[in-house]
Parts: sequence; C-alpha cells; structure tokens
Amino acid sequence: MLQSDTTTLSIQLNNFLHRIDCKATIIALVNQYNCSLKRIRRSKNWLLTGQQSQLIEIREQLQQPKMAWIAEAITKGLPKPSFDLVAIALSEPGMTINRLIKETGCTLIEARRAIDKAEGLA
Repeated sequence: MLQSDTTTLSIQLNNFLHRIDCKATIIALVNQYNCSLKRIRRSKNWLLTGQQSQLIEIREQLQQPKMAWIAEAITKGLPKPSFDLVAIALSEPGMTINRLIKETGCTLIEARRAIDKAEGLA
C-alpha cells in the first residue's frame, strides 16, 4: 500500500548554498512545481517543501552531477512503499532473498522472515 502523494513533505538540504552553482536555477525549478525552498533560520541549511508527487518531479529534473545530491536527499526523504513480503514470496515460489531485497528495498532480516513464513518454516 503506497502512501498518498498529497502528503506535504519537507526535505532538509544541508549546506545548500555552498554545494550549488546557481541558487536562482534551483529556485526557478522549485517554483515551477509549486514547491517552496526556504532557509532554515540563519543556518546554512535550507528546507524544500512540497507534495510527494511534486518532489518526485523535481528529483527527475535534477540529473546534472552537481545537483545529484539534491535528488538523493529527496529520495531519502520520500516515504518508503510498504509491501506484503510474504505474499510476494508466496506468489513466486522460486523467489530468492537477494531478489526480494532488490525488488522491494526491504532489509535482509525482513526478506529472510518473509521467505521462511512462505515456506512454512516460521
């Protein structure tokens, strides 16, 4: 079950001004997707705020190497989708632990538990 994309999220961008070449370019991109980018008090950190779908759109626009850290910060700040790992393991009997981890982003422990439950071992 995926979380609704109408949820407003805030992503902290540490050392923002020191890590980019042109602040105006980023601000224009953020404004284009109706999000906000504001400085956190008097610190070097800034806060990118917007809906999940808008932040995903911004992340896809940031493919330049110098801006990849912003895309990575957005990815880390997005909620992780939740999966029924046991149901996935049951639907594909040949599912390996590594494949389950790769497809769902779960941890090794979660994958082992799901496969054990699917095989009736737990």
